[in-house]
Formats: sequence, C-alpha cells, structure tokens
Amino acid sequence: MAKTTNSKYANLPVIEGKSPERVREMYLNIPSDWKDQYDMLLMDNVTCGDCIHANKCNGMFGGEDKNTRCQFHPNRFLKK
Repeated sequence: MAKTTNSKYANLPVIEGKSPERVREMYLNIPSDWKDQYDMLLMDNVTCGDCIHANKCNGMFGGEDKNTRCQFHPNRFLKK
C-alpha cells in the first residue's frame, strides 16, 4: 500500500499508481463504498482500450476505449 500525503485518504487502502482523488468525495463517508469505487478505477494513464476485454465490455455495457474505470465488478482489467 502506498502512503498518501492527503489526510483524507490516510486510513484507506491506496496503492501507488492509482490516484485516490479520482474517486468522488461523497464516498469518503462510507469507507467500504470508497474502496469499491477505488477498486473499479484503472491505474493512472490506463484506459479500457488497453484491456483484452475492451471489445466485449464495450459491446455489453456501452463503454468506450477512453474510459478509466472498469465496468465489471470486481475489476477484471487485463493488459493487452
């Protein structure tokens, strides 16, 4: 787990390369909801188009290659 300098995220499971600021602040009130939302994020600078499941996911859920959040739960991102 990476350390964050922002005290809002100090007790949350933040990993290096995935910015916690990308999760909406409303989820901070319920840590389990925040974690679920955080888990759905792709790593920084990665998009759905980089995933081997992109064509299937985009077809099923109407996603786009530019998305930065996985549509599956739990996150099933696998780099091409």
